Amino acid sequence: MPLSQIAVSGETIRARRFRQNDSGKTLRVRRFGLFLRTRDTRIQHMARTTLGLIAVFALIAAACVAFGAYFSYVTLLNAHRSVIEARFGIAAERAADVAEQAASLGIALPAQSTLTSLLDREARVEPAIRSMDLADEHGIVLFSSDPARVGIAEAQDGGRGLTRPVRNDLNEVIGHVVVRYDPQILAAGAAALGEDLKVIALPALIGAGVATVVIGLLLAALLRRAVRRASDPRGWPPAARAALAAADSIHREAAGGSRSGNLSLGKSTSGKSPSGKSPSGKPPSGPTESRRRA
Repeated sequence: MPLSQIAVSGETIRARRFRQNDSGKTLRVRRFGLFLRTRDTRIQHMARTTLGLIAVFALIAAACVAFGAYFSYVTLLNAHRSVIEARFGIAAERAADVAEQAASLGIALPAQSTLTSLLDREARVEPAIRSMDLADEHGIVLFSSDPARVGIAEAQDGGRGLTRPVRNDLNEVIGHVVVRYDPQILAAGAAALGEDLKVIALPALIGAGVATVVIGLLLAALLRRAVRRASDPRGWPPAARAALAAADSIHREAAGGSRSGNLSLGKSTSGKSPSGKSPSGKPPSGPTESRRRA
């Protein structure tokens, strides 16, 4: 094999090896760029996830405020009803005490005719009281502030009422004092409580929504700033900037070496003729020519 062909083969091998090294360096540079793009994608995904979590937390906060307002409304409504019934229960207790004292003296309930005036007087104390009845152990009205109710059964009346038992000396129930009151008083109290809770709950809901939006905007701005800093090498940490500089230098060396290798390969190829002669037309000299002459 002529020396020129051996030289050309050596140059070709070195060019291939250089291209392989260049490919390895380019692969490392591409991997570094892929790492940077992956990091930016992760930051953007983190921002979207954070905004989604903020929306979920806003819904949870609104639900907590709504449930808190509802439970507060129910609790206050029950407390209001207890206060109303306790107020009416005082009148019922007074009437029951009078009936029990008369029964302890041996006067039966049907014979206590003075209870009519007592019931009428107690019923006029509270405007919301519709009637006060004294019924026996069977539920038949014996005396009432409303004369039309005498003789009827309390079970047939569907109105709202408050009951207090009447007992004898043996602690046996011999009758009941029933206070019938207007349910509108409870409805008015419930409406007032609802309006008060609206005044309290609506600003709380609006405040929670505004606070959530403000926090979300602040977090979005911080994440956007982090993304911009990640895309700008000037804001990177020193280690990241050093890695980027090393990758750039490797890329420049790979690009320059590729150009020089292509130039040397072109020169070696152009210096060889198809017949194995040099460009001047002279046959190659050396050990090969000496062997031919011999």
